[in-house]
Amino acid sequence: MKEYIIHGTTVKNLEDILNSKCIEANINNKNKGMLDQSQSVNQIFTQLLYRNLPNENIQIPHWWDCALILDKKILKDYPFYATNIGGFLNNFNDAFINNSKKNIYAKGKGNLQRMPNLKNLKNNIENIMNKNIILKSAQFMHSHEILFNKKISLKKYCKLIVCSIPCENIVKLANKLKIPVITRVKNGLNNFIDLIENKAE
Repeated sequence: MKEYIIHGTTVKNLEDILNSKCIEANINNKNKGMLDQSQSVNQIFTQLLYRNLPNENIQIPHWWDCALILDKKILKDYPFYATNIGGFLNNFNDAFINNSKKNIYAKGKGNLQRMPNLKNLKNNIENIMNKNIILKSAQFMHSHEILFNKKISLKKYCKLIVCSIPCENIVKLANKLKIPVITRVKNGLNNFIDLIENKAE
């Protein structure tokens, strides 16, 4: 099964990311998004994207206006942990040391020879997607989070950038890094993956 890691962001943040050539593990007060303003969490929030999830056809595939599609090999290379949405630990290392406070569905310490076991994470995602809950088209986005705590190189891991609205400056900056940019045209996770694979593979 082909899988991708997806990081949603705003156009303004994306411009900053492209200029710095990496996704940085910090959040300034103006760009915290859904985090409470009192929280200080120096972690990168991402999600696992794959085909044929329940009710996938109506799902919005990413937060905000833009998304960076990352190679899943980052799960072997970088320390990470996966949890329910909002279940992150303020201290990244606590996810490895103390799992009793939050549900950790998958984790990896980095520099691994093979992919970490994602079975529990996938089961959790599918369980959430199967529920008839009020979120409906946002069920996927509310099903889980995968968190990293260090810079992610765009050159090494970014396969594609997706923007809901075409943006000339984003395309210009991405071209310098030889990263394709596409425009998302409709909902549905399988449709979204088709767009990714037609452009990025």
